[in-house]
This record gives sequence, C-alpha cells and structure tokens, in this order.
Amino acid sequence: MTTNNQTSIASLAKKRRTYSAEFKQQIVQACKAPDVSIASVALQHGLNTNLVSKWIRLIDGKLGNDRSPLPNKPAFIALSCSAPLDPTPTDMLTVQITLPHSKVEIGLKWQVSEISALAELLKALAT
Repeated sequence: MTTNNQTSIASLAKKRRTYSAEFKQQIVQACKAPDVSIASVALQHGLNTNLVSKWIRLIDGKLGNDRSPLPNKPAFIALSCSAPLDPTPTDMLTVQITLPHSKVEIGLKWQVSEISALAELLKALAT
C-alpha cells in the first residue's frame, strides 16, 4: 500500500516548466517599459517575480548592461584653501546666559573651557 501512495505522490509532483528564449526576451522587454514593475509583468503572465528578475540579469549580462561603468575616481582630491585668519583659542571663548527672575535678570558669563562646571551649576539651580 505504501508503494502505491509513493507512486501516486510522485506522479502528482509538479514538473518544471520551460520557456523559450523569445518568450523570455518579450517578458524582459515588457519589464523595461517606463512605469512598469517587474512584479506586475510577472503577475500578468503567471510567473514568479524572482524568475523574471533572473531572466533580466541573464539577458542584461549577455547583451551588455544598459549602464556604463563608472569612471575610476581618485580616492583623494587635494583642495587648496587659505589658512585661517586669526585662530581663537577655545579658552578665550565665553558663553553668556541671561535668566529673567521676577523683576531682576541674572546674567552668567562663562568660559567654554569650564563648560562642565557651568552644566553642574545649571543642574543645581534647576533642582
């Protein structure tokens, strides 16, 4: 009985379909039309999208890709630039904050080099 079941299962198995080169070429050309997706062409013809994509790669590989290869570009391009006029040391830069409080404004002027201390002060004032 198992032999009959195995034989019937084997006969029900799907066979791989084959397509002519002309049909594949027609499908690939249909996919290259403007505003047409590969999936829509595949669905219209009852084909798997991955299979159609494979045909496109194969045909483009045989006929040459539509895109021209990118030219070799140098990894580094030297640019000429002028030197900075007068570099300012970061120790001289300051941060100025004005906080309104009732009828009085509280002003803080702090050096950038001590910015972490300013952050601690602001955290303490916020609590």
